[in-house]
Order: sequence, then structure tokens, then C-alpha cells
Amino acid sequence: MSILRYKQSRDIKRSFTTFVGKIFALNKTWTNEAVEVVELTGDNSPAAFEQYPWDNEKYPLVVLFSEGSSDDHWAIDSNIGNYREQMMIGVVPHSYITLGAQPIAAGVKPVQSSLVLKSADLLVKNIGPYEEPIIVKLWSSATGSPNLPLASGSIKGKSTSGIEWVHAQLKPEITLSQSSEYFLSAQAYSGSYYWFVDTDVVSLDGITPFIRQATFDGTNWSVLSTGTPIAKIYGPSVKRLGGGLNSSIRIFVEAKDLATTQKITDLLFVYLHLAKHSNLKRREKLTLPNVTSMEFDFVSDLTDEGIYIINVNKGPEAVRVRGNDRVFSVDVTVSCYSSWAEDFTLPVIEDIDISPDIESVNIILNKYI
Repeated sequence: MSILRYKQSRDIKRSFTTFVGKIFALNKTWTNEAVEVVELTGDNSPAAFEQYPWDNEKYPLVVLFSEGSSDDHWAIDSNIGNYREQMMIGVVPHSYITLGAQPIAAGVKPVQSSLVLKSADLLVKNIGPYEEPIIVKLWSSATGSPNLPLASGSIKGKSTSGIEWVHAQLKPEITLSQSSEYFLSAQAYSGSYYWFVDTDVVSLDGITPFIRQATFDGTNWSVLSTGTPIAKIYGPSVKRLGGGLNSSIRIFVEAKDLATTQKITDLLFVYLHLAKHSNLKRREKLTLPNVTSMEFDFVSDLTDEGIYIINVNKGPEAVRVRGNDRVFSVDVTVSCYSSWAEDFTLPVIEDIDISPDIESVNIILNKYI
């Protein structure tokens, strides 16, 4: 099995290095001169740092060491579940459109990341009299309309008394690029199916932002942006494993005068405490005036990445001689927890249950139709 992608990196120190860099980029007036931020790993251990003759080192200097991490053993390599990457197109069926000889299409636009399109589900109802197959196609988009067919598949015809999700495998497998626009179309020549339409997708969360309903008259496409036929598109099947790491990060601050060392340490200490108490909705909840004039926008970056600060400790001030200089230093130690998950592509699609939740669909139908 090949690794599909990391949901959460285990490189905790790299995330903190980026975070510290943003602090100094946004607060240049808080320090007397530019701050050099150094991340040391492997041979650049704390002992090596102490012994190395840093003839050209710049001050003020901030060095990040990883003091070690330990697995959260209760969760390591735990099987969180089997999943398919999925994107909804519409949710609530307000109306329907009849599938005929000419294709009808819904807009598709992956926003979170690129997606390898494996299959698609349509929300339909057979109204008879025929049980013919439904032809499904993926199209590229040009000037907001379907342009060229990229992949296709079919759904075996069947008769049913109610609404259901029907499933089509699409070939070849096409990678939908992040933020690019596509169309997913369906057609059934005898007109024996309704494809249900969501006309209020603008007000719903988690729906493709490319809201389109396109119809073809044999020559030209006509496109509406007030609703979309309802569908789901799927990427590869994956097995998700997850766990956590308890880590300690040492941030070593050094400058040629004690005041600068104290100033930089206090700046880091304040922002790390902001991050400790931060959450994913911090930007939305900052309703009070920003009386400190500090930049808050990025303090959720660590929690966005699954890294949670447990505690921040500031050590005593120290002074030492480096060459011809006396330098003043303070240690800041950050203990944190990082949750992580990795997705692994499953070898066969049969390893996962992709049956639709018919009960939920019927609840929606009873409410809105």
C-alpha cells in the first residue's frame, strides 16, 4: 500500500520554527535588530551547538531544539477507520429535473485539495416505464460551461418506488486539480429518471462553491448558477491510522545585551500563551478591540495543524562569554501534544462499505418533498 498523503505532520519543531518566524516578521519594532531563527537537528544537537565556534553567528539569536518526543501509546497505529475522500454537490432535494437524451450537468470544484476521481453517486428516482442505464461523464470547464469529456461510466438501469443513490465507476481516473472547475453530467435516453436538484446550496456549509446546473440542447449548453443537481464524488478508498506525540521544544534566546534578550523572550512568551489558549475559531471570536496592537491572525496556526500547547515555562537568565562577546540568554520550554493521522490507499475498493445511507435520504425527502 502506498502513502496517499499526510493528514498531520509529525515534525513538531518545524511548525514551531515557522510560528516563531511569523512572530518576528510581524513585530519588527519590538526588537533592536533583525532576529536570526535557527532550527537544529541531528548533528546540530544542543551539545554540538555549545561547542561549535560560531564565528559568524548573528545576534539576537533564537535557536530551536527538539528535547524529545514520546508516543502516546494508547493511540499509536490505531485504526481510526476506512474512508473514501468525498465531496458533496448539493444536499437538500427541493425539486428535480428529468434525465433525457441530452446531458444535464452539475458543477464540481475541489477546494480543500486535489482529488483523484474514482466514482460518483447521483440522487435519482426511476419513474419508468424503462429500466435503462444512466450514462455519467466528467467534463472539463471552459468559460463556465462543460467543454471536453474527460471520463465516463454507467449505472445499470433499475426500477424503484422511491428515491435512491445510484453509483457509477468512472474511467479513466482523472485528478481534479484544487480550485479548478469541472462538470459532472448524466443522461438516460428514454426519460425514465428524475435527478433531484438543490436550489438553496448557497446557504449550506461544505458544498462545492461552483454552483451550476447545465443543460444541453444538442448544440449549446445553458448554465444556471441558482442551484445544482445533487451528487457525491469519491476519491480513493483509504485506511486511516492515527495517534499522538507528547513533545518538548526548547527555544533558546541569546543577545549581546540583557534588555534585548528579555524583550524577545517576553514577546515569544506572550504569543506562545496566546497559542496555548487558541482554538480553530479564534479569528471569528475576536470581537473586542485589539488594545495591545499585536497581530492575532496567525495564533491558531498550531492548532490548525493539530498541535496543542500544554504549558510554557521560562527559565532563568544566564550570561556567558563567546569569543570577545558577553551574551545573555534565556530558555523557553514548550510542552505540547500533537495529534496525527495518515491515510493509506486500500488495495481494492471492496475493502470499504460504500452503500448509501438510504434512511437519512428518506428523512430528507419526507421533510422537503
